[in-house]
Parts: sequence; C-alpha cells; structure tokens
Amino acid sequence: MKFIIGVDCDGVACVVGQPGRALSDSCDMSFARLQATREADAAARALLDNGAGEVIVWDNHGSGANLEFDLLDRRCRVALGSGFGRRWPGLDGTFAGVLMVGYHAMEGTSGGVLAHTYSPSAFRCVAVNGVEMGEIALDAAVAGAHGVPLIFVASDEAGCAEARRFVPSVETVATKQGVGCNAALGKHPAVVVEEIYQGVCRAVARRGEIKPFAIPPPAVVEIRFKHVYQALKARLRRSGWRLAGPWTIRKELASLAEWAC
Repeated sequence: MKFIIGVDCDGVACVVGQPGRALSDSCDMSFARLQATREADAAARALLDNGAGEVIVWDNHGSGANLEFDLLDRRCRVALGSGFGRRWPGLDGTFAGVLMVGYHAMEGTSGGVLAHTYSPSAFRCVAVNGVEMGEIALDAAVAGAHGVPLIFVASDEAGCAEARRFVPSVETVATKQGVGCNAALGKHPAVVVEEIYQGVCRAVARRGEIKPFAIPPPAVVEIRFKHVYQALKARLRRSGWRLAGPWTIRKELASLAEWAC
C-alpha cells in the first residue's frame, strides 16, 4: 500500500496566527512548523505500522519548505518545495489513499481558524461546476480523479465538518474548536498527536469503505478574486483561462487531475 500525506500548517493544534497577517508572517509560525511535523509524523507512523509500503509526506504550505524534516519517521519520503505544477506530486492510481494534516476550512467559513482558500490575500472563492469548494474538497477531487480516496483529515472542527460534507465516510480528527479567524479552544498538542495516530489506524482499517471523491468531467472551474487587478493578472499568467466578470476567471478542465493552484 502507498499513501501521500498532504501537510498544511494552518489547521494544526494550538495555531491561530495573528489578525491581518498570513500565518507565515505571524509569531505562530515557528510552533506551527514543529506541530505540523509532529502531526504528519504521527500519521506516517500509523500508516507504516499498519502495512504501508511507501509513505510520501508532501509539505504544501506556502513555499513547501516548512516542516522539520529530520524529525519525520525516517521511513518516509518527502515532497517539498514549489513548482511541481500539480497537486499531490507523485500520485497515480496505484496509491491506496491520501491524507490531509493541518488543513483548514474554506474562505468565509464561520468559526474557521485561519479559514481561506489557497491564497488568503487573493482568492475569495473557487467553484467547480457552480459548487464552492475549499482546499479540502479540491485536493480530494484531484486525488479522486486518479481513483484514489481521501481517507483521513486532521483540521479544526470547521475543516473536519467541511471534509465530511464532501466525503461523508472520511475519518477525521479535530485539532481545535474555532471561536474566530484567529481564536480557538484547542486540545493539547500531544493529545492531538495521539488522536491522529489512532485516527489514521482506523482510516487504514476502513479504507475499503471510503470511495474516491470524483467529479464527472468536464469540470468548469471559476476563481473569484478579492480585487479586479488580481483577476486580470491571473488571466494573463494562466494558460487557457478567460475572464468571466471583473473579479472572476474561468476554465473548463477535462479532469480535476489538471487542477494546479
């Protein structure tokens, strides 16, 4: 069995950032890097202890160079950096599942800690065939286009609820309860690490019950930006996209496997 763990930093335990700043520019970032590593390591150990032959840990926060890589289980491979040109680098139909650690709810989610969709400074929303989706659903759909299910998500309560809305049978672990964009009631980080290990063990045991989140092609994707100039700039830089309004660009994809943000 082969798995990929996608790792963001916003949704990990005891991380809330600072108002008006991206997490990477906040006083929380140092701890977020360490806790994201702990949580990713717990997920990886659970996979490996339950029969996985290969585990890739994919650092996908910002520039993709955030984790304390030497603290990960040495049996893991690591996908890091930027410029892959696709989500889930290395993924194909031979993988048994993907997992998400440290993910967060989509932009505008009430009670979602650090809620945003890919770019907190630029994206207002992303919609596929008219349905608004955040990073959890979109990345699940990319995996689903390869026939690979999303089997586990660790996020705040809002992110876990969002995951279950699109993949009802997914195994989840809530890291914190959002009170606002930059406020939460959180579990102790060590407790979350233990819960992720146990949750991933359950997910591996249940993987046959969890179906890929597949969106039938074609997929019409719309990105709505927060400012007009961002939409115009994105239209010029992204091949095949066209304007669909002052703030919005649109493209029809033959498959969500083509989605890259």
